Amino acid sequence: MTKKTLLLLPLLFFIGCSSKNEVTHSENLTALSWHYKIYKDIQNTNLDQADEDFISLEAEHPASIYIKTDLLNLFLAHQQLKEYDLALFYLNEYEKRYASVQEIPWIEYQKIKMNYLKYSNPYTNQQMLLNLITMCDNYLKKYPNSNFSPEVSTILAKAELTNKYLDAKISNLYKKLDKPKASELYKVKIPNNSKPPVIPWYKKLFYW
Repeated sequence: MTKKTLLLLPLLFFIGCSSKNEVTHSENLTALSWHYKIYKDIQNTNLDQADEDFISLEAEHPASIYIKTDLLNLFLAHQQLKEYDLALFYLNEYEKRYASVQEIPWIEYQKIKMNYLKYSNPYTNQQMLLNLITMCDNYLKKYPNSNFSPEVSTILAKAELTNKYLDAKISNLYKKLDKPKASELYKVKIPNNSKPPVIPWYKKLFYW
């Protein structure tokens, strides 16, 4: 478990039940001071400290008007550094607590985009790929007129094509293992003029 993942545990605890008496390293700052510290942390790309300072803001000032802004700022900062799990955490908190109806299509699009970016190893984790396809399908049905629908459609097309190549790989593997029924089950038709997902040469050593 990485340090970034471990940070989710105290965040979940304090956001769920903030209590000033439970903070052991409080600096007893005003909400504005914590907000400014978080801003400076982000400016200095010190997101570990920004996460910790946000915990303190939440614990000491659970009704602060700055929490809404800081949730979005931390989402964007972690997203920029490709720390997608933490970015999704902050975005989910923002959606749950502050998002307006008009913001939901943008938020759900951001979730799709980050799940797409997280899928960095083609030919692995097919369930993650199928979940992404389902997310895209649901989005296009629910928000057909969204400004982000074209981007979601593009992600969906790429995910579906990647899934076809993955199925073809699985089919070939079963064929090599002399399991024709299983091979036939995964057999798919690859679209003409399409290109397989690109993977670094050193990762190809671990694929079939």
